[in-house]
Amino acid sequence: MAASRALNIKDQLYEDLKDPAYASAYINEAILDGDESVLKTALADVIRAKGVAAVARRAGINRVTVYKTLKPGTESSFTTMHALLRACNVSLQVLPTEPRKAKSEAGVRGRSAK
Repeated sequence: MAASRALNIKDQLYEDLKDPAYASAYINEAILDGDESVLKTALADVIRAKGVAAVARRAGINRVTVYKTLKPGTESSFTTMHALLRACNVSLQVLPTEPRKAKSEAGVRGRSAK
């Protein structure tokens, strides 16, 4: 029964990931995690949801390369990752963030003047 429930959850996830807005939010969360293997897992989920062969064809990449690209621990070129994202109807976007305080700045500001 637990295996059946897990399968239903995965099926529902794949159904949701067919929506480009949902897929982009899913991948954005993975990017924010800061771990490449999390990003590759999320992208693999989106690609499976949309169909590996169809995504590979739209990206102009063969299926074997898609699988190798998404395998944790392998190095992937930005060009390949970008092509896969575009083939899934999502894209990367850079947004401004709040600047981080440098450790030396925080230390200096935290000290009292003598």
